[in-house]
Amino acid sequence: MGDRPKGGLFLRGVLDSALPHELGTGDEPDRYTVAAVFSRRVSAEERALIEGPGTLGVLAERGYPGVGLEVADRRLEITNTNLAMLAAGLATEIAAVLRDVEQQVVAARERRAEEVLRWSEAEASRAARVKAEADRVRFE
Repeated sequence: MGDRPKGGLFLRGVLDSALPHELGTGDEPDRYTVAAVFSRRVSAEERALIEGPGTLGVLAERGYPGVGLEVADRRLEITNTNLAMLAAGLATEIAAVLRDVEQQVVAARERRAEEVLRWSEAEASRAARVKAEADRVRFE
């Protein structure tokens, strides 16, 4: 975990206290919800991408149809899965999805910041032109 960026979005691990009590018994369900703990609070933009149909499509393409992701505070609830599926590769796919989500959000924020900067520069230029034009007016 040492190579993770500070403030990065990733999962710290499974919240074992939230696992079904039937695990390890004859009544163990085939699939269930597994809760994992996020490294930090998830933004609204990140949440929309994580829970969106695009993410479910990616998971389905990669061999995990029917698996769902729901953000609940600082937890990711991975529905219709089990620990074996997660250990066999689903956890890696989810980690890749989270990295992609984080990159998309950072890129969108950078685009918005660039747009604001361009607007601000254009507005300053416009205001300077108007002032220069106004300064040419003489009441003599």
